[in-house]
Amino acid sequence: MKQFLLLCLVFAALFAANASVLPAANQHGEMVWQDEVFNPVRDKCIFSCTNQGLSVCAYNGQCLQLFTSRCKMSAYNCRNPQKRFDIVENYRCTQGHVPLCSKA
Repeated sequence: MKQFLLLCLVFAALFAANASVLPAANQHGEMVWQDEVFNPVRDKCIFSCTNQGLSVCAYNGQCLQLFTSRCKMSAYNCRNPQKRFDIVENYRCTQGHVPLCSKA
């Protein structure tokens, strides 16, 4: 009987150890590992941008966007990798070469 109880405890411990790696859904409905629900991964897109930098004109293949700094453009690109902007010459944003995007 003691051996059976010990075997049950070992099985329960193994099951509890593996329960943290089961898939789960977070508050946004995205599939994540269950341990990430209780210990969330820190947001990698946290930028401390100031308005001290030079403004940059950027293009995403559809429109131009004038960002107040490179830092703000990098933060936008981090949060929106599917709509990535690349820096172009600043005069393009002021001389109407391509339509401007909405304000960022």
